[in-house]
Amino acid sequence: MSAEVSSASPGAPPVRHSRAGRIALAVLGAAAVVVGGVLLANPVAAARTLALLLGLALVVTGFLEIAVGWDTDRRGTTTVLGAVLVVGGLLAAFWPDVTLWTLAVLTGVSLLLHGIGRVAVALLERAEIPGWGWLALAGAVNVVVGVLVLTWPEATVLVLSLLLGAQILVFGLIVLTAAFLTPRSGI
Repeated sequence: MSAEVSSASPGAPPVRHSRAGRIALAVLGAAAVVVGGVLLANPVAAARTLALLLGLALVVTGFLEIAVGWDTDRRGTTTVLGAVLVVGGLLAAFWPDVTLWTLAVLTGVSLLLHGIGRVAVALLERAEIPGWGWLALAGAVNVVVGVLVLTWPEATVLVLSLLLGAQILVFGLIVLTAAFLTPRSGI
């Protein structure tokens, strides 16, 4: 008698996300697309509204990160990466009287750290992760936007909304694509 146990060994078949896992990816990816779209469609909102939307976007993206790796052997890594975004999002949303500069730096640091971690995981574990290219692409988008935000923290609400709205929208689309088009999604 043998039990079927998934393995992260090279050559082993990749772990399939459960149906619930794919649904969670799709729902959270769609939420990221919606929040990114709101930021792009309404970039002239007040700084406080922007802080709440950015905080919500980072929290949704952080939970999306956690959901992506929940059914895998990388649960700990994806939980840490997701926690970086969730903490940044909560700080952005609930920091009383947050300034635009503080919001930009907080968001830029969160995206940069998350993106670096995401790219590192994708490259280091590419033999075990089906769809590792999607991981690397999502991380690279976060690194680029994080660097842009950090190099220009005094940007206007309009510019910050457009940059971060585009980042969140693209990240959500990448995850949705991976959830539905990658037969054995291991992102």
